[in-house]
Amino acid sequence: MTNEELIQKAIITTADIAAAGKLNDEQANAFIDFVIDVTELKGSVRVVRFRSENMQIDKIGVGQRVSVPKEEAKDPGLRRGVSTSKVTLTPRDVMTPFEISDTFAELNIEGEAVEDTVVRLMATQTANDLEEVFINGDALGPARIEADLLDGGSSTQVIKDTFTALFDGWLRLLDAGNIYDADGANLSSKIFSGMIKKMPVKFRRTRRNLRFLMALDMEQNWREKVSSRTTPQGDAALTSSGTIPVYGVPMIPVPLLEPDPRVVEHKTFAAAPVTVALRYNHIGTEMIIVPSTLGASPVTPLLETTDYTVDRTAGTVTSVGGGAMAAGGIFKITYRSGAQIMLADFQNLILAIGRDIRIETDRDIYKGVNQFAITTKVSVQVEEVTATVKGINIGLD
Repeated sequence: MTNEELIQKAIITTADIAAAGKLNDEQANAFIDFVIDVTELKGSVRVVRFRSENMQIDKIGVGQRVSVPKEEAKDPGLRRGVSTSKVTLTPRDVMTPFEISDTFAELNIEGEAVEDTVVRLMATQTANDLEEVFINGDALGPARIEADLLDGGSSTQVIKDTFTALFDGWLRLLDAGNIYDADGANLSSKIFSGMIKKMPVKFRRTRRNLRFLMALDMEQNWREKVSSRTTPQGDAALTSSGTIPVYGVPMIPVPLLEPDPRVVEHKTFAAAPVTVALRYNHIGTEMIIVPSTLGASPVTPLLETTDYTVDRTAGTVTSVGGGAMAAGGIFKITYRSGAQIMLADFQNLILAIGRDIRIETDRDIYKGVNQFAITTKVSVQVEEVTATVKGINIGLD
């Protein structure tokens, strides 16, 4: 292996670890700032820093008319109030375990400087991992090919992705909000306009606070489309990397939001043949169906045509008589949807990271390695889901 490849696999911490492995406030804030900057979510979501196990955010609003006619010298006899409620954040622990051997530390061509190099690599990858669960988290846990998650894993059998199952991310949470269904149409100004009109008027008055969050490829598709115009905005789309607004709303490309997000559903089948509808239509070719009890033990997924058939345009799955689904049961269905775009006020999407960040070390004298672990708590939530819009079933061309 090359030295660069070794660095990619080796991880080491800095020398200025706080007492007992717990970062002080300044160090913790610097770590959180780095995570947000790397994920490019800065200015597009609300970042909350906390210490307690659970955190509640107070919501306050006015949902109806509060003004009444006023008559001279007469009490109107009415009093209006505000509605209050709370949003609860339940953070989950996330650990980044790693180790580096004595031999690597001694023989690496970068010498002592390798520590800083590897720290940057690890911090960047940790931030990417967190962005993945912030965006794509689903408590059901998708089925994934084992080799995609574990070195030396099977390339044909699947296991449950327990990391993205930590909690529901924004894509899943916005399913409870307003939905704009493009029904397979490719990205266009009509889709952006339709999404804006799906948001209640009272939440879109201040458009400068709204954000369209989308995959890098989708933003590039739109940038290419706009660049064909012989206008100053067309030139800017072609020559600059600045944010492109649509109807006054900035478009934010999110690296870990895939053009065709992975979706997981649990569906109940009676005795075959039975047809069930998925949440999305115009779905991709990738599909994995296994029993809903899937865990860490690899299993072989069911076979299309033999055990089930799929209508990808309609977004339906039909069990086949005589196949593994013939007797019925609950099955985990993991597939790729069309593109999805989120529209929300940047203060409405909450990203919570605990300040109690720990970097702890240990020594395995038998293996001759130093062991490290970075632990923190993270969570995401939506303060007002009725103030969000999710565009779904968007074509990828």
